[in-house]
Amino acid sequence: MISYQKDQIFQKVDDNTERCIVTHSEKMMAVRVRFKESGKETTLHSHPEEQVTYIVKGKFKFFEEERVYIVGPGDFLRFDADVRHGCIPLEPDSELIDTFTPIRKDFL
Repeated sequence: MISYQKDQIFQKVDDNTERCIVTHSEKMMAVRVRFKESGKETTLHSHPEEQVTYIVKGKFKFFEEERVYIVGPGDFLRFDADVRHGCIPLEPDSELIDTFTPIRKDFL
């Protein structure tokens, strides 16, 4: 399966965030996430799915339990299942790609 950028439709998550499910199967999911403004923290959360995040554009401060990471374009993060995490975009118009296994059924 291929997902052309021109066909990807974003949905509003909140006033600062929008996401697009790029592709998914029964076992995995890839999601583009864009942030309009810098400095607005996402809610710390956890979920039963494993997550890998790739930074496409901008810089982010990520929180994982008690650890803090500053990451930028080309960097990857991995979060085990049920680990509390969240982020703050440090630059406007930042973007990342989240992959989940198994899929986030709450995103469908």
